[in-house]
Amino acid sequence: MSVKLHKEYETSAIMDIQNVVVIGTGAMGSGIAYITAVAGFNVTVLDREQKFLDAGMNKIKQALMQGIDRGKMSPAEGEKVFKRIKSSLNLSEAVDGAHLVIEAVFEDMDVKKQVFSELSKHASPETILASNTSTLSITEIATVVEKPERVIGLHFFNPPAAMKLVEVVLGEKTDENVKEKAIQFVEKLGKTPIVTKDSPGFIVNRVLLPALNEAAKLLDEGVAAPEDIDKALVLGANFPVGPLTLADMVGLDVALASQRTMERSFGSCYKPAEILVKLVEEGNLGVKTGKGFFQYK
Repeated sequence: MSVKLHKEYETSAIMDIQNVVVIGTGAMGSGIAYITAVAGFNVTVLDREQKFLDAGMNKIKQALMQGIDRGKMSPAEGEKVFKRIKSSLNLSEAVDGAHLVIEAVFEDMDVKKQVFSELSKHASPETILASNTSTLSITEIATVVEKPERVIGLHFFNPPAAMKLVEVVLGEKTDENVKEKAIQFVEKLGKTPIVTKDSPGFIVNRVLLPALNEAAKLLDEGVAAPEDIDKALVLGANFPVGPLTLADMVGLDVALASQRTMERSFGSCYKPAEILVKLVEEGNLGVKTGKGFFQYK
């Protein structure tokens, strides 16, 4: 797959990636920052409040300790990795000298456009701007950016340290050299890049979200207990975890936002299950709140 090079965009100006900024310090953002630092890149994590930064840095510390405990790195190596990670509340300062910025904020188009609009003002014109969106249009996100040719999707999967796939999503104006640099970056992380055109849900979620939603609809209809629905897909379809458990892991708020994006794009066949809407309205978002389709300690 290729995209047309835009003559007005000097591809030679795109620098080799060394300095990476990750915006958002939730499960995805902190996970992406962790694997990026482990791979040898300099990382700055950015969020809007100190409490979110502190929580994200704590997640990264925990991941490093687990790596040390499992023998994946020595304590000295873990210390070197952590020293490669900085935190910031100031976007302008964070992106100074950045070669790649990865946005990993909530799955909402308006929120993402606001972030990319600010990035367009403060990041160097040569900085690659990537979104970790799981369903939203890279082409639309790029409309608020000067030089939209440098905007691309890098869709990591949860948890980033364990999942091997990254979807490299090409917007309508994404430059060929930006695509190649993004692929090289993903490979340096030890991940497998798959290139996809900009289409709602891309590849994985286009197939996966209907399965998660249908599992929830089975609950709406009282067809089976949640434990049996998950067990059926694990034992009968070789899912590594059941769809309801997976939704809880992803976060039901994220799953619902993604499902609504798909519904807007493809119609009522993607309408979210009633129980999914109800759980989110109640604030029961899965693992991160201790309750979703299942209870967690």
